[in-house]
Amino acid sequence: MTILEAGLATEHNHEGEKIDAFEEGQGIMAKVAEMGFAGYAETLPDLADAFDLEKHRPPENMRKCMCCMDERTPYGVHLAGSGILLSEKAFKEAFEKSGAKCITSHKGCGAAGIYAKQIESTEDPDVVGWNWAEERAKELGISHEHLEVEKPFHFARVCYYDGTGKFNYAGVEGLPAGFVVGRKNMDEKASLAECGVAESIAFGDHGFGREMLNESNPFWFVAIGSTPEETEKLREELAELVHAEGNNIMIDGFTAPEEK
Repeated sequence: MTILEAGLATEHNHEGEKIDAFEEGQGIMAKVAEMGFAGYAETLPDLADAFDLEKHRPPENMRKCMCCMDERTPYGVHLAGSGILLSEKAFKEAFEKSGAKCITSHKGCGAAGIYAKQIESTEDPDVVGWNWAEERAKELGISHEHLEVEKPFHFARVCYYDGTGKFNYAGVEGLPAGFVVGRKNMDEKASLAECGVAESIAFGDHGFGREMLNESNPFWFVAIGSTPEETEKLREELAELVHAEGNNIMIDGFTAPEEK
C-alpha cells in the first residue's frame, strides 16, 4: 500500500448529514433509555454475534485485526488509533494480549490527530497515522491495512467499555453505533483515558456535539463484562471517570451472553 492510497483527511461541517444520522438513531436510543441497556440488549436475539470476531471483519485478510476504537471501524479488537496513544511498552503488551494478527490505520483518525500534535508533526494526521501503523506492522511482522470510513464525521451515541476483548456493535442489527474501548487488553488508567478521548470527540465538532447530545439525549458509557460481577466492576470504574459533561452522560452496562 502506498501513502497515496491512504488518502488525506478533509474537514467539513456536514451538519445536515449529522442531523439525519442523529435522527436515524433516535428510535434505538429511546428504547435504551426506557429499558436500560441490559434490558434492551436482552431483546436482541442475535446478541451473541456481537462477540464473534468472525462475524465482523471486512476483507478476508483482516481476521482478528487491531483497529481503532472509532465507531466507523467496527472490526476486530480495539485500541484508540490502533494503539498510537500508548507507550511502546503498553502497546506491545496490549497487542500481545489481544491476539491480533494485523493492524489498521484509517482515514480521519482522531487519535492520530492527537498523536500528531503530541509529536509536533507538521504532516497531515492521516499520513502520521498511516506511517505509525506501517512501522508497527514491520516491527511485528504483520500486515497493515488502511481503512476508508463510512462517514466524514463521528456518529457514535455510545462508548462501549469492553472487558471481553471481542465486542463489535456492528455484528448485530439494533445495537447503537459506538466507540469501543478495549479494557480487556489495557489497564484501567489507559482505558479511562481512552473514554475521555471518546467523550471529547462525541461532544466536539467532529461528533454530534452539545446541541444534539444533552440531558434529554445523553451520551452513554456502557460496561460489558463476561460475567455480571465483571460488568459491575467495570461500571464502578466508569463511575470514577471525571466527566466534563455532567448530566449529558449516562453510565450503564450489560453482560455478554454465555458461550454455547
